[in-house]
Amino acid sequence: MLRIGITNGGEYRALKSHCRAVNLPMNDFSQDGAWPVDDICSFLQGSWTLSRRISDVRQNMPGIMQGKAIIATDGDGYVYREEGKLSFGKYRETVYRKYLYTFPAAHIAEVCFEDGRPFYRLDLRTGTSTVEHLCENDTYRGSFWADGPDGWRSSWTINGPNKELVLESRYQRVT
Repeated sequence: MLRIGITNGGEYRALKSHCRAVNLPMNDFSQDGAWPVDDICSFLQGSWTLSRRISDVRQNMPGIMQGKAIIATDGDGYVYREEGKLSFGKYRETVYRKYLYTFPAAHIAEVCFEDGRPFYRLDLRTGTSTVEHLCENDTYRGSFWADGPDGWRSSWTINGPNKELVLESRYQRVT
């Protein structure tokens, strides 16, 4: 399947790689009470407040990020943009992140990094999803939970030779 990705300069280019999902144990999210999502594109589109707790397990250092996320069309594709204020130990900074989204089926979102490399495949038909991404020596394991039409959560565990992080995010639709 050929997908369109948006580059930094706003130009479009073909993306050839596929994102993949794998079955992993859920972090703390069971399907009990999860809100099934049949149309993930409609569900994710819009503006969201974003609250993220960060834990550096090895350094026993907590952090938080408060900000916003927007998932919207940008030409022929969809783009996720987040911006927020990060406090992590003594570090304080405004941070940004951008991902490219495609929707090959009504219930599936394929998420790629800004440069088009695959990140993960999200399927929220049951209201929950688990994913894995291998990045050189690091392993990223994510769990997602749909709370209802206006809220969702994610939990990422990142392990590697030089890091052990947990990121817990809550998204609430801006109305």
